[in-house]
Amino acid sequence: MSQIQGYDATVEAAKRALEAAQNALSRDVGQAIGTAGWSFLRDKCDVIALVDVVRELANQPDFVCKLHAAADKVRVQQPQRGRPPKSNGATTDSEKVAQPNGGARATET
Repeated sequence: MSQIQGYDATVEAAKRALEAAQNALSRDVGQAIGTAGWSFLRDKCDVIALVDVVRELANQPDFVCKLHAAADKVRVQQPQRGRPPKSNGATTDSEKVAQPNGGARATET
């Protein structure tokens, strides 16, 4: 495989990943609205009107800040995935090597 074909394949893979991410966001919005239990939404016209209202609100920086703050609060409350962070008191081997005494503790006499 030539470098150009490899590059083209990488570009196509990136385009597919971007499209999948964009589709996932719209699916997440649909799921959130569907599970919200909003009985006041009667039909597609109500949903379109709701989207128009949100579009107008999105132009107001205060609304966007409140939205992001609420989302951050929910995000922080989710359980962490992956390896837990190291404790603040732990030093890495590279930090010990960088110390003049190699990480050894000084003793008082």
